This record gives sequence, structure tokens and C-alpha cells, in this order.
Amino acid sequence: MWFINSKTNPKTMNLKTITSLALFCCLAMPMGHAIADQEKDCVEPPSATVTMTQPQDQQEDLSNLTPEERKWYKTFQEGTFLIAGWKEISKEILESTPPELREHQRQRLEQLGRKIGMEWSRENAVRRVDNKMLKEWGDTLKKTARTNPEHLPEVIASIDEQLNSILN
Repeated sequence: MWFINSKTNPKTMNLKTITSLALFCCLAMPMGHAIADQEKDCVEPPSATVTMTQPQDQQEDLSNLTPEERKWYKTFQEGTFLIAGWKEISKEILESTPPELREHQRQRLEQLGRKIGMEWSRENAVRRVDNKMLKEWGDTLKKTARTNPEHLPEVIASIDEQLNSILN
């Protein structure tokens, strides 16, 4: 982001900084357009709605995380006012997925998101997944969903293989 210098680590930004950025973003945006865009985005045909859930066995995996890591895991999954989270990215991808492949894709995306999020949420000094990787993978998934949704299984498998290589 243009307002965060290259030495700023988003994981260490304090609440005051985040609140200031949120206020700036809200004040800088014309409210009429924001409300119109929100209303437009909220109107979707029911068949296009995709819900991301987290099965009970995946929730239990979080017990291995520290409270701080759980906070960052939640941030990864849900995003912030500046950055889309894994759930939102997955929802966008699934809306582009052919209906007959959605359930399988949803499961694969949940598994991949859990694996990425668990590693990214660790302390910066020890984690092996960084913000650059998140952006690259998210951009690749979104682009594939927009342009070649039939290739999503291969792209998801490729990202999973990259992640396995990094983690092992």
C-alpha cells in the first residue's frame, strides 16, 4: 500500500495505526458511491451464493496455536478492511467454479487455506510463508478463476505442492 512504507510490518501495526488508516480511507471515499457499490454487491442471485464453512476437525487444529497465532490465523481467514481474507477469495473462486466441481473445490480450498494460514500465522522469525507468497497465490487463484476456471484444480494442486516443498 502507498501509505505503508516498506519497513512497516502489518503484523506489528498497532490498533491506533490501523484505526487511523481506516478513518483516512473512510473520509477519503465519497460516501454516495460507497453505499451504491455496497448495495450493488449485496444483490446476487441465490444460486450464486457460496458459503465457506470450517468443519469441526479443522477447528480443533487451532488448539495447537498460541492465542497470538490464533488471532493472525483469524486475520488470514477473514481479512481486514484493506485486504481480502482466504474465505472471501475462496468464495470468489467458487462462484467461478462449475457447479459440479464446487464441493470438491471448496474442500480443497479449505484444506489449502488451513495449511497456509497455520504457517503464516506463526511468528515472523520462524514462519516460512510470507505476505509476498500470499499475494502471489491469491492473485494466481483469482486470475485462474476469472479466465480459466477449468484449470483451478491444477492451480490449487500446484500451490499445495509449492507449500509442501516449503514446509518439508
